[in-house]
Amino acid sequence: TPVVLHADCSMQRASVGHCGSLLPCPLHQLQDSIFMAQILITGGSSGIGLEMARHCLRRGHEVAITGRDVLKTEGAAEALRESVPGAEVRALTLDLGDFSAVDAFAAAVVEAMPALSRVILNAGSFTPKLRTLENGLEAMIGTMHFGHFRLMQHLLPSIQQQPGARVVVTSSVAHWLGRINEQRFFDASSHFSAATAYGQAKLANLLYARTLARRLRDTDVLVNAFHPGAVATGIWRELPSFARAFVGRTLISPARGADTGSWLILGDDDKQQRGGYFVRRKVAFSSPASRDEALGDWLWERSEAIAGVVPPSSGTTRMQA
Repeated sequence: TPVVLHADCSMQRASVGHCGSLLPCPLHQLQDSIFMAQILITGGSSGIGLEMARHCLRRGHEVAITGRDVLKTEGAAEALRESVPGAEVRALTLDLGDFSAVDAFAAAVVEAMPALSRVILNAGSFTPKLRTLENGLEAMIGTMHFGHFRLMQHLLPSIQQQPGARVVVTSSVAHWLGRINEQRFFDASSHFSAATAYGQAKLANLLYARTLARRLRDTDVLVNAFHPGAVATGIWRELPSFARAFVGRTLISPARGADTGSWLILGDDDKQQRGGYFVRRKVAFSSPASRDEALGDWLWERSEAIAGVVPPSSGTTRMQA
């Protein structure tokens, strides 16, 4: 029986690993059957994280999705199994705002997924009411940047040993609103608004991606970031009703928002740059601050001091008092 390709799939487009269709493609299934990756997606229980998980599962990869709500995350995993028969998907609970929980989670993942080679750092939320986590960090940067930073400190040693390793970071055009200010890492009240706090977190995400890419430039690990667009997800749920009504007119579907992230995590190694910021699968212009290597190095050093993991031999971790 001849293999029927999607109408929008050609050998040329297949060479970048994704024909653009959200449906399973026989050619790509054949290509990917040779190499099945283990993929971790934080914030994978809804929105673009759920859709990126669906894309990865349709390509035959094993996926673990995380969420803070156990029942919601397990429900999302079950929905994925129903939409992708035979899918290998795990539902894991992760609270990025709790460093102890991050440590325990990372240890469990390393044991359960020894061949983990691809990670999408996607978990995030916009909270109009600024708040502080129990570890003293402002909630948005505390979870989206510092929580992810600590998680990756645990995972990177094993990821670097795997073929085809990749890290994709969900940033946002909102990074243009951000300014990196250490006082504002801890003092939520020092922000002008929740928007600037969110912008700082998303700027930190982009700086992290670019700094990590530079630090791994002599390895095979690809690290890139992307802006998904204004996506119709739960991230807008805390806006006032009139604001939700206004924003809702311009929102795109989670499936469309997930496209660039899926392309980055699944695409051809030879076609991707390192430390890029992508919008709609194209390299996009980003803020001067996001391209400041000295700022990126400073943020890395401060992140190690605040959320870094001390080598196991010391038996302690550095945490902000």
